[in-house]
Amino acid sequence: MPGGLCRSARPSRSFRPAGRRRQPGSSMSALSLEDLHEADAPQNVALSRSVGWKDVESEWRVLHRAAHVRGVRHEGHVIAQGALGDYGSCASLAKMVVAKHHQGQGLGGRLLDAFLEEARARRIAVGLCATEQGRPLYASRGFQASGEIAVLFGAVSGPSAPASVVTLLDAERAVELDARFSGCDRSRMVRARAAEASTRLELTTEAGFALATDQGDHTLVGPILAESEAGARALLLGVAAAVGGKLRVDVPLPQAGFRSWLAERGLSDMGHRVEMAHSAPRMPWQAPERFALASQAWG
Repeated sequence: MPGGLCRSARPSRSFRPAGRRRQPGSSMSALSLEDLHEADAPQNVALSRSVGWKDVESEWRVLHRAAHVRGVRHEGHVIAQGALGDYGSCASLAKMVVAKHHQGQGLGGRLLDAFLEEARARRIAVGLCATEQGRPLYASRGFQASGEIAVLFGAVSGPSAPASVVTLLDAERAVELDARFSGCDRSRMVRARAAEASTRLELTTEAGFALATDQGDHTLVGPILAESEAGARALLLGVAAAVGGKLRVDVPLPQAGFRSWLAERGLSDMGHRVEMAHSAPRMPWQAPERFALASQAWG
């Protein structure tokens, strides 16, 4: 899933990419980009699922609350979509999807150009997590690889909650810790994710927290932010003991020790994705204390 970007001010909703003229006889070029809203979440999920992604509505509720979501409609249906996550001084680009029957007609490029124009106007960097199919488009617009993640999936063997892990009762505590580790203002995302989370945990022995959200057939664990790998392990075990069943954890490749430990506990490496950045060598949330992404949409 592609990533996102940070905004310090509300972007203009009237933007249209310069230099894009409607071509006579081309129905796709005549379609306008428009803002999408939370009421569109069912269509957002349906479009993502049509290309094989396992999106759920709770994920899109967070996107609509914490990102600028834009898309294209054709005959009443959303056929292209994307989201620019608001992180104040930077942003995350996510959920860039075009319906299969409308691919190859420039819709993805138009959406990407519109989001990048927002970023240029605000002079902010943009980060994302790229699929193999999307990576050439991002590279053509100046994105460069800034990292790599491994997707780990499975049930943890014999989980038990460590004494150092407790329920995180106040979402503002998560906002505070995230800002400390991520180096940017992800407060809108963290509050929205915390509201949708099935489990919220923090450490008593060091600074650190984790969120987990129900994805239907599994639980997505992230972010996991902690001062040490021992803290990250404790948070993961706490989540596993709380939710049971299968977990998905998106782990930055530099966290080799944490990845190896997860493999020992029963999670399998399902593949890798490349993180990319535009107008910066890397994004501030790619910090050493990040043991699991919030999600591929949010970094």
